[in-house]
Amino acid sequence: MIKCKLLIRKFSILLMFALSFFYVLTFFLSPFTDWDSTFYPLIGKGIFRYHILPYDYIFDHKPYLVYVFYYIWTQVEPILNGRFAILAMVSMVSVAFMFSSAYRTDKWQTLFYLSIGGIIGDYLGGNTEVLQIPLELSVILMLCKGVQEHKIPLFFLAGIVSAIAVNINYLAGCVLSPIILYLFLGRVCTVVEFLTCVAGGMIGLTGIFLPFLIAGHGKLAAYFDMQHHFLQHYGGASDERMYTFALVALYIVPLCPMLVLWFGRRDVCWGNLRERLLSLWFVFSVVAAILSGHGFYHYFSLFLIPGMLICLLVHRDAGGALSWRMMPLYLYAAFLMVSGIVSNINDMKRAQLTDPARVSQIVGHQKVLNINSDHSLYYLSDMETFDPILFCGQIEIYFGPQAADHYLDDLRQRPPFVLMPHAGCINHTVAPQVCSWVKDHYHPVYEAYKGKDPNRNNARYYNLYKIN
Repeated sequence: MIKCKLLIRKFSILLMFALSFFYVLTFFLSPFTDWDSTFYPLIGKGIFRYHILPYDYIFDHKPYLVYVFYYIWTQVEPILNGRFAILAMVSMVSVAFMFSSAYRTDKWQTLFYLSIGGIIGDYLGGNTEVLQIPLELSVILMLCKGVQEHKIPLFFLAGIVSAIAVNINYLAGCVLSPIILYLFLGRVCTVVEFLTCVAGGMIGLTGIFLPFLIAGHGKLAAYFDMQHHFLQHYGGASDERMYTFALVALYIVPLCPMLVLWFGRRDVCWGNLRERLLSLWFVFSVVAAILSGHGFYHYFSLFLIPGMLICLLVHRDAGGALSWRMMPLYLYAAFLMVSGIVSNINDMKRAQLTDPARVSQIVGHQKVLNINSDHSLYYLSDMETFDPILFCGQIEIYFGPQAADHYLDDLRQRPPFVLMPHAGCINHTVAPQVCSWVKDHYHPVYEAYKGKDPNRNNARYYNLYKIN
């Protein structure tokens, strides 16, 4: 009986290892799996190559440091396929190293727990959370050490890093601000230490926005005005917010067997400072995910990563006797790996139809107007956009009912090329008046679609038109 259990355990470990290996491998089959990650370097290109501040070159609603970091990564990392997955793995290893050093856990075991959370939260997709989470942890550790050793410079540095984290993802402010306030209001740190942290944050923000202040001419005001206008229309409706809340709750359920043990301990609230701040990191990350108003899976890594680190500490303190409580997470992660492998392979097949090198040859350095089509082609083909609002669907959000009029205004300026979703006019993803204008003034020069189903609209399929 004992031998049978050992055999089953070894087989399960081997199966999980093989599944994990193939899962990670599929992220190297195509240049990306998360559309957002291909958009950030495009705005970074405007900053570094053309010295154009956001959002005169290309618009997005995220803070601009994310574009700086992602563009730099695409320049220093030579591998195209899996580029953002590598960034995610570097991020995960850095989190494992920082956490294991501070909380005295085994590095490999820490990395294993982080991997489970990463699988469930789509960490390998490489969205902004892979930058945000290590920065949040570094701030928490600096604050802990600053409090325990009364080192004022650490509070100043924590403020600067907090400013950087917030300007990568605004949700970082929902996590770090309450933690810093807790240290002050709970009299964990002194007034001087708190004010030093605030001063560091203010100096960090000043340094971050210095290029806008130097440029003048209302650049900084325009930067925030465009974001504000877009976010007013982009914010989730009440039904979408309820869906997000329900989805977050659903993703917390598998953590509950371990969380109950963790939060049931008195010293979590009143004992070890590191454990208190880890608890707050998890709680406020849950709040941040809900406040996002959108049920995108990569948001869930915000609380899944600290949640898994809590599970690791509970498991360690129990001497490994609570492995059965982790079974729901293991099974769910295994299911997501299987579905992820299938999804990544299918995405690779669709990506092979796009042929960005051919598109780059056709277009050259001429500008291309994107009409609700795949923006990732601009990243893969190094194309230039005609309209600053490039991300698929953002013109519809930004201009609402006047979106078709905006496209027609662009078309009247005679852009050299137009990119449209394949079968967009048939499937009504493009307005009829826009289709009519393109048909009268442009001719098709290239198209990407699946021959077996020519009228099917997929985000990867497109039609490229050249002006007559």
